[in-house]
Order: sequence, then C-alpha cells, then structure tokens
Amino acid sequence: MSGLAAIVIDCERAAPLAKFWSLALDWPIRVYDAAEVTRLAELGHSPETDPSVALDAPDGTAALLCVEVPEPKSVKNRVHLDIRVRDRAHLDELLAHGAKVLAQREGWLVLADPEGNEFCIVNPPGQ
Repeated sequence: MSGLAAIVIDCERAAPLAKFWSLALDWPIRVYDAAEVTRLAELGHSPETDPSVALDAPDGTAALLCVEVPEPKSVKNRVHLDIRVRDRAHLDELLAHGAKVLAQREGWLVLADPEGNEFCIVNPPGQ
C-alpha cells in the first residue's frame, strides 16, 4: 500500500529541533531502546547528539524526522507545515523556545522554527 511514511525536516542540529517540534505538535520523541543507544554510541553519538531524531504522531499514523544535513538553509521552504495551537499560552511557549513571527495574515500566522524553517499557525488565538 502506498502512503506517507514521514515528513523530514533537514536541520543543523536534530535533537534540539526535535524538542521544538515535539512541543509544537504535542508529538513525543521516539523512545530510544538499549539497542539504539548502543548503536549510537558505536557511532560516537548519544540521544542528545543523534543526527536523526524521530517524533511519532500519538495515533501512530505518521512520523516527523529531524535529520542533520551539512548545508545551511538558504531559501524559503517549498513545503511547510500548518499547525494548530491549543491556546495563546502554547503560541507564547513556541516563541519562548525560539520560534519567530515572520508575517501575520488573515487566518494564519507565519513563523520560523529555531533553524529558520517556515511554518504556519492556522487560526491563531486572538485573531
């Protein structure tokens, strides 16, 4: 069966960006079992320095991967995520964790994550 396996965000540092997106989406970071911790250690990494960190949708139907790449982001994203926040406090929390407002439009707010990847807040609170 065909279908979406994951959405991938290229990034400079996977673990911190995964923590941001975990907060934004309310999706947990995939748990590291002992075998994965051992595999990472053999490569000189730990869960905090893992170059590829996965978040899983609570219902198990999708994943978001933060994957380190050598080149920096240089232009506007051609694909982005539209998300809903619980309330104004959730939006304020994202801003406190490095999101930046890029533009305000009728019905959505354009933001950048801590590494500059654009995303939108749909129907932002207070608008």
